[in-house]
Amino acid sequence: MILYIMDKMYYYFLYFITFVIGQGFSMWGQYFTLKYPNMTMVQAFKAAIPFAWADWFFITIAVGIAKTQKLFTETQTIFILIITQFILVLLINQFFLKQAISKSDYVCFGVIMMAFYVSYTNVVSRITGTPVPEKVLEATGRSKKKSSKDKKKKNKKNN
Repeated sequence: MILYIMDKMYYYFLYFITFVIGQGFSMWGQYFTLKYPNMTMVQAFKAAIPFAWADWFFITIAVGIAKTQKLFTETQTIFILIITQFILVLLINQFFLKQAISKSDYVCFGVIMMAFYVSYTNVVSRITGTPVPEKVLEATGRSKKKSSKDKKKKNKKNN
């Protein structure tokens, strides 16, 4: 059991590292040209496209890890993308563009994090008794809990 947890933690670590590196390239490529207002569209494109390629490379690895190791659903990966980009935009605004971060930005971050928590843990589905779709359970490496009826049917088939 401990080896399984350590193995999963390793893949979560790899996923987040590759994802953050990829998004770091992406966000930097999108924002660094803002300091150069006289750049033409073609110059900005030529300067930014290598960052997009690097992003594609790392994000492809991250999504592959998430899928093969059943870490997150596609929707949860989108939430992680939003969270990562939000954090990186705040950091770029604060340190590179020298813009202040408002209290509204912090509140928005909390709302985004709460949305991810609700999605990942299926807390609303559990509270309301709504079944979580099998596809979601399968994509995150969880299996549907068997009811006592299912167990009785299985026992009858075995006898």
